[in-house]
Parts: sequence; C-alpha cells; structure tokens
Amino acid sequence: MKEHTLLRIIWVLQLSMVVLALVLIINDKFTWVPATVVSFLITLLPSMLKHSLRVVLPVWLVLWIVIALFLHSTGGAFGFYDDIPFWDHITHAVSASLIAALGFVVVLTIDDFFESIYLPRPFVVFFVLMFGMAIGVFWEVMEFAQDRLTGTMLQYNLDDTMWDLFFDGTASLVVAVFSYSYLRNKSPEDFISEMGLTHAKERVNRRLKSQ
Repeated sequence: MKEHTLLRIIWVLQLSMVVLALVLIINDKFTWVPATVVSFLITLLPSMLKHSLRVVLPVWLVLWIVIALFLHSTGGAFGFYDDIPFWDHITHAVSASLIAALGFVVVLTIDDFFESIYLPRPFVVFFVLMFGMAIGVFWEVMEFAQDRLTGTMLQYNLDDTMWDLFFDGTASLVVAVFSYSYLRNKSPEDFISEMGLTHAKERVNRRLKSQ
C-alpha cells in the first residue's frame, strides 16, 4: 500500500476521534471523553517529533499507533468492550505489541546513537518483553485508580484484569521473538538506517561532541 494512502487512513482515523469526542460531549457522555482526547493528542506526537526534532517515524508505525488508540477510544465510547466478545483482548494485544515495538525502537536507538553505550542483544530482547508487560501493568493500575476515584467500571473483575495482562504478555512476547530474529541478521546500524534516523543520529553526535 502506497505511503500517501496510509497517510489518508491516518488522517481519517484522527478526524474520527475528534468527531467522537465532540459527539460524546454533546450527548453528556463524559466517561470516555478524556481517554478519547488523550488518545488523539498521542497520535499527534509523531508530527511533533518530525517538526521539533526532525525525527520521522515510518508511516506504518504511525498507522499502528493510530489504530491502537482508535480501537481503544471507539471500544469504550460505543460499548464494544461490553457488546463484542474479545474486543478487550484484541485492543490489549494490539496496544501491547505497539508498546513493545516502540520499546524496541527506543532501545536500539539508544544503543546506536551513543558510542559509550552497548546493550547486549539478549538484554534488548528481554527489555522489549518487559517494557510491553510493564506498561500493561501500569495501565491496569490506572484503570483500578479511576474505578475507585470516579466510580467507573473499567475493570469488571479479577478474571478480566488477568486476561488483559495475559494478552499484553503474549503480544509483547511475539514482538520480543521478532526482535530476536531481527537482531540475528541485522545490526542496530541497519535498523537506524531503515527507520530513516541516520540524520538524527548525526545531529545527536554533533551535539555531544560540542559539549
């Protein structure tokens, strides 16, 4: 699929999230307004990185981010979490895989950008797995806190929470396995080049040398 087509899909999903937030406000359904607004703002981060740091994420990665947040927002706003079996598990798997993938991007970027840092490949794979699972745990804690403070029912019961964590862990494990397979054949330098971060690496190195 061509890049401009992916960009159009991203824009449509972002616009849909804005419309969704407005519809919820107009109909006095405020429970999912904060999550929808925050999700939309997060989708703007790749553009902010591009303009402020000149770091350009691949379009497929940006689309992955937007889809994960769109599924979560619509699932809550339209009651899909209650009405559609496995919607909750699907969104957790998609989100956890995305978080783990972003962890992979971050840790390889650190490894390649800074000459004084070397991260063993087994550590990178372990970090990817733990990062995805840790964010999943943090998310469940936030849901628990919101339920306690506002009276919502984001967490139905212990089984629901454990299944969420199971799918978080499974998705993170899949990405960790992919990370291991990738690192067997390619280096962090290859990854940075494929991600289009070579110029960003050069800017970081120039700044470090000038200090």
